[in-house]
Amino acid sequence: MDTVKQKAKEKRLDMSRKKNGKRSALKEDCPLPNVIRVESTSTSNLPEIWRARRQNLEKCLRNDFVSREKLRETVADGFVPDQPSSVRYDVWSYLLRLVPEDKKERESERIKKRETYEQFVEELASCVRMPDVSVELTYKYENIKSPTKSRATRVAVELKVKKVKDEDADILEQIERDVERLHPSLHFFNDEIEAIPKRIDMTEALFVFAKLNPGLCYVQGMHELLAPLYFVCFNHPDKNGIAKDAKSDSFWMFVELISELRDAYCKELDKTDQGINHLLSEHDSLLRKRCPSVATKLIDELNVKPQFYAFRWCVLMFAGEFDFPSILRMFDFLVSWPRGKRDALLRLCSAMVCNVERELMDEHCDFAVAMRTLQNYPACDVNKIIKIACGFPYLASP
Repeated sequence: MDTVKQKAKEKRLDMSRKKNGKRSALKEDCPLPNVIRVESTSTSNLPEIWRARRQNLEKCLRNDFVSREKLRETVADGFVPDQPSSVRYDVWSYLLRLVPEDKKERESERIKKRETYEQFVEELASCVRMPDVSVELTYKYENIKSPTKSRATRVAVELKVKKVKDEDADILEQIERDVERLHPSLHFFNDEIEAIPKRIDMTEALFVFAKLNPGLCYVQGMHELLAPLYFVCFNHPDKNGIAKDAKSDSFWMFVELISELRDAYCKELDKTDQGINHLLSEHDSLLRKRCPSVATKLIDELNVKPQFYAFRWCVLMFAGEFDFPSILRMFDFLVSWPRGKRDALLRLCSAMVCNVERELMDEHCDFAVAMRTLQNYPACDVNKIIKIACGFPYLASP
């Protein structure tokens, strides 16, 4: 009898195990939404990989001598953590040559550049800081016997209106208009009170650049390039918690950012081997090598020329295509790519096209659909675009 009961108990246990096993299998096959499933060893090691990369980056930034070459190797694919904000500021400061590689010279060089910037402002852009209208009161002091030794008597009230040279008025007006409508959805740039001094800072930096570079002057859209730089510098205040030097730091970063591509902003060079049209021609040739099927349909069949969509990409360095956090990621890649900003820009242009290959190769895609897709780029994860850009083999420019 006991043997029969024991066998019955074992049978019930076996059935229970099978039933539970079946439930586990069903749960594995139908995972809950928003649950990350680890399916391979390489994926499971991903957090460790990112942690190790971050440690290498922090170690590199702590060194007494921060080699730009070594730093670029560490962040070659745009790997710059968002937090703390000081990391991105430090990386950009070194790679955009705001500070020297030797940390002993860092503070003195920073002070020197800030003083130089102030001299530029005093000589070339003092009108930007001046209010549109101001009132000047003049006092005359007279000695009397009582009740005090002297008495102040107001003798004149003068109304002063800001004066701008005729040749500078149009430039300043254009810059102010562009800066005022910068990123309308972001509180940082559009708060009714706090945004006013920020706009003045950015207007001043762009006006100084225009005066120092009469051959380029100010090109509409440069404010989009300055905005991420100013944002990063402003959110890295000094030891007193004041971001008073954001305008100076972002100005020097801006100068370095466009230095390699400055000829693309010069209208006189548009039809030369250095101008924007040559850059777009390079994109055309490289796209045929990197994504030949898409290039054939896009360029040869639909006659969609790079000038129709990539002009904006190149001039704004993609600052007008994505939300602000994604723009910062794109700038991380542009700043850090070891082969330079021009190569990085052309890689991103090719990657942008390859990323929408399915839409462009669709049988219903005609000229209008292709233009709409490329000019109003669909929302996407920019990390995917950067990954595609990094994966292209090295090719000699035509």
